[in-house]
Amino acid sequence: MAFGPHLLLATLEGLVTAAVLALTALGLSLVFGVMRVVNVAHGEFFMLGAVVAWGVASFVTGNPALGFLAALVVSPLVVGAVAFMSERLVLRRLEYNPEATIVATIGLLYLIQQAALTFYGPEARPVEAPFSYRIQFPWFGYSGYKLFVIGASIALLLAVWLVLTRTRIGLVMRATQIDREMGRAFAIPVERVYGGVFAL
Repeated sequence: MAFGPHLLLATLEGLVTAAVLALTALGLSLVFGVMRVVNVAHGEFFMLGAVVAWGVASFVTGNPALGFLAALVVSPLVVGAVAFMSERLVLRRLEYNPEATIVATIGLLYLIQQAALTFYGPEARPVEAPFSYRIQFPWFGYSGYKLFVIGASIALLLAVWLVLTRTRIGLVMRATQIDREMGRAFAIPVERVYGGVFAL
């Protein structure tokens, strides 16, 4: 294979990795941007989602697409609930103090990490892709699912941008980020906004 096809393959693989990292960074930037909290445990929440997704997909038998769709619904709900409870029970009690929340989220990191090691183990276990269709290029075939991941990541990034810039919810989030006390003065439920952002 000549240099061009190798470059195309490397570009596609790089785009898949970038798509996954962009989704990971999206949550981290939302929490820091709105709440001014450095969530050190963000990677562990992401990992928890993957563990739950594997568990749900393994539980659902039959067509892999059914297990994947079930995991796609259940996993964000479970992780969102855990994150929401963490915000209520830990971060809110610290009044979102930047230094204190760094230490607190380090504690959350170890709790989630050790729980996953205890009940799941250290081995990597994949969730089977919902479809195995391959796009045929002149030089090689490429996974249609990986291209779907790139497209889904772009769609989610655009959706979040539209929510933040074009909706009342986004306006409330931006107002809370600019001045928390002024937001309270205008009857914005700041704690509820923070809880929702952290869960998201």
